[in-house]
Amino acid sequence: MLHNQRAFSLIELLIALSISSIILAVSGSYAMKTYDTLQYKQFIKQFHQDLLYLQQLALSQEGNFYLHFERQHNRYQIRKGGFGTKLFVRTYPDHWIVEPNTLKLPIEFSHKGNIKRPGTMQIKTRFHTFYIICPFGKGRCYDAS
Repeated sequence: MLHNQRAFSLIELLIALSISSIILAVSGSYAMKTYDTLQYKQFIKQFHQDLLYLQQLALSQEGNFYLHFERQHNRYQIRKGGFGTKLFVRTYPDHWIVEPNTLKLPIEFSHKGNIKRPGTMQIKTRFHTFYIICPFGKGRCYDAS
């Protein structure tokens, strides 16, 4: 009697499906972590540029300019004169938590280009926690992650 063995057995099929589902689950979580890191890198690049812009405004313009965080609306903005004229607004993802650890908000630069109230800020994303340090006597903030 001849046996025709052209099909896979149920056990072979279940093993192949379980291996492929494990590979998909691992690659999906890796992709989410990578996307989270890329989002932060884009944010911090823009944030550094905005701080440099704020510093240039403090050096070259009359009046005070401030960077305000509106954490309940997941955004920050640069304004002239406290709650005066809004120059621009930047948003960040809804699931991020921005906490000014020792950094006193709003961020403001002196007419010499130094940050007035230095400190650290913490940004919590889904998978990471990042720290931004704004040291005394410096005109820039640094990513400590």
